[in-house]
Amino acid sequence: MCSARFARTGSITLTIISTASPPRRAVMCRFGVPVLAFCAATAGVTWLSAQASGPGSGQGNAPARIRGFSAASSAAETAREREMKAAPSPKLAEADFDVMTAEPHHTGSPYEIKLADYVADAFKSFGLDATKYEYSVLLPWPGQRRIDIVAPDPIKLQVEEEKIRGDQWADKPGILPAYNAYSPSGDVTGEIVYVNFGIPADYETLQKLGIEVKGKIVLARYGGSWRGIKPKVASEHGAIACIIYSDPHEDGYFQGEVYPDGPFRGWGMIQRGSVMDMPRYPGDPSTPGRPSKPGVERLPMDKIETFAPIPVQPLSYRDGVELLKRLKGPVAPEAWRGALPITYHIGPGPAKVHMSLRMDYGQRRLINVVGRMAGSVAPDEWIIVGSHRDAWTFGASDSVSGHVSMMAVARAMSDMMKKGWRPRRSVLFVSWDGEEQGLLGSTEWVEDLTEELKAKAAVYVNRDAGAGGLNFSSSAVHSLSPFVHELAQSIQPEGQSKTLYDLWLERSREQAPARDGQPPLKTPAVGALGSGSDYTAFLDHVGIPSIDMGLNDRGGDGSYHSTYDNPTWFKKYVDPQFKYSVLAAQVTGVALLRLADAEVLPFDYEAYGGQILEYIAEIELQASHASPDGSKSVDFAGMKAAAEAFAKAGASLRSTGETLLGGGSAPGQMNTAGAMARINRALIMAERDLIEPAGLPDRPWYRHVIYAPGLYTGYGVKTIPGVREAVDSGNYTRAAEQAKIVIRALERAAKTLQPGS
Repeated sequence: MCSARFARTGSITLTIISTASPPRRAVMCRFGVPVLAFCAATAGVTWLSAQASGPGSGQGNAPARIRGFSAASSAAETAREREMKAAPSPKLAEADFDVMTAEPHHTGSPYEIKLADYVADAFKSFGLDATKYEYSVLLPWPGQRRIDIVAPDPIKLQVEEEKIRGDQWADKPGILPAYNAYSPSGDVTGEIVYVNFGIPADYETLQKLGIEVKGKIVLARYGGSWRGIKPKVASEHGAIACIIYSDPHEDGYFQGEVYPDGPFRGWGMIQRGSVMDMPRYPGDPSTPGRPSKPGVERLPMDKIETFAPIPVQPLSYRDGVELLKRLKGPVAPEAWRGALPITYHIGPGPAKVHMSLRMDYGQRRLINVVGRMAGSVAPDEWIIVGSHRDAWTFGASDSVSGHVSMMAVARAMSDMMKKGWRPRRSVLFVSWDGEEQGLLGSTEWVEDLTEELKAKAAVYVNRDAGAGGLNFSSSAVHSLSPFVHELAQSIQPEGQSKTLYDLWLERSREQAPARDGQPPLKTPAVGALGSGSDYTAFLDHVGIPSIDMGLNDRGGDGSYHSTYDNPTWFKKYVDPQFKYSVLAAQVTGVALLRLADAEVLPFDYEAYGGQILEYIAEIELQASHASPDGSKSVDFAGMKAAAEAFAKAGASLRSTGETLLGGGSAPGQMNTAGAMARINRALIMAERDLIEPAGLPDRPWYRHVIYAPGLYTGYGVKTIPGVREAVDSGNYTRAAEQAKIVIRALERAAKTLQPGS
């Protein structure tokens, strides 16, 4: 459920989108939360300069002058984009897909290691310089997992996924059992308390009802937040274990026919997933801030902060209903009721269970593969695109569908190079390992190459799951929001009379209908980046502008993280003709061409500054309502002034770039090429200035002052997190300190955006 309101300020249009629950990251579904197109409960906002407004239509052609290109270079770029759109082949996409989904390939498994060789060989065949980066990461392996109901009547729950008729994939050897990675081992017995989604607001409801979970085992349903929040909050309230089940209301029969008769989750399908405390830090839990290589100091097990605090086990709704129907106590509030054919009670008890888990921890081999295409003009400006290769089981949707689209782009660019084209900037294609357990591969690589990335990385483009429909969604740093809109305007899916932008806008208007005489939504929202996929280390740790994009449709997440995210399910219900894989490659390919070849990088810091101003206004309003006296200690006026100066500097730099692209003279004695190089350097480095070296309070790995995942929203973003979370907790002394840090960061960035001053 969304709401929208509108305002105008000069040449800037403001669209405010708020959502009732935190999102997952674009396209890669997390914890049963629907496709991300919007920001978290912190209210995402998209500011657009007037230059970026206006929906595309027709053939999806590029505008007369593409953002960042001169008129002459725009014509050449349009021709290259036409070639890129025609290049991806459904047959080649399916061939890559069939290889990559042939066996289970979780991190450290034999087939995942073989796939690293497959991708490296493919990159080499495309003419790329292929390199493997290997790390040794701490991973849990599931041993015994048992849950027995001991009262009111004894019954042993199945815990494992059922084998579904007509699907031979469940018989394949090497499938990981259903478990939650980074759960501790444990052997506990206790009464069950149903806690709905298990988020902080649900415990407030329990408190009002006079129900405690201390000494109990909580039963939470997937959804409402990232799964790792559920055991974290449960432990803080004294629970001794956490069980997470899939309710058919979120992705089962309440949504439609279940597999094998439809795409949705069946009675015996289980969602695996990590419960690492990633809002504290992602990557190898034993080496925060350091790459997991031989000789690197590792934390002892009892010093690691990101393990779940209590044992956690996922269940199907076949097992979940056995627990729920044995609960008494108050009837659950209406919002807590799922779609099982029972009356939902909260408990505690009389259902009582014995839960026994054993996790075996050890070092496992992780392999990232990087294919490098050298730039012709600015080889030390890197455009990086990445997709993860690993999966919980077969990974048909998550994330082989995204990975094959990335490979299609690499293949297409290789063919263009054979015809004489070379990208202006270097393009790096990266096949990540270890994403599912906690962004391991991307985090270790960024920690390994931090200094080089600081110097060279211009943009990171993320391709996770999401080649399964026409529903385009994106989150990005907001300097790239106008770029994303124009990208969507340039793509017209085969068989459609409208562009991706048109379809996106229509869907956004349906989700946020105009009310009280307001005009309809003008532009679809580009979300703010929280966490949950491989952009996290790039943006939040180093300050590299990032984009996450995907294409999904209803039902595309019905097998999420189960054995049935496999070729049979995918080819029957998601992308039978691989046309969406082709579409995803077209979107990614055009984005990379524009970023790699733009004479002036297509960043809009005026839009970014306007967005930051809106975030400041949100926090100020919250603080003034919560504590009028406390809010006075926070320098909101100073933050606004710094954001306005940041936006003004961005507008001035963009104007200078536009003058050069239009054929105008460079300032001073500098030639046009030199002036453009200076502008591009400023555009790249301004994002680095938004990094606070000391990091955020209580979690120094996260260092970006504008974006971070919330400590209690998981993947959902907290914008201006240092100030906002301090206000959330009523700590106005900390909020005032963090406001000063934000002001200094914005002032640094504004100065960087004035390279001639």
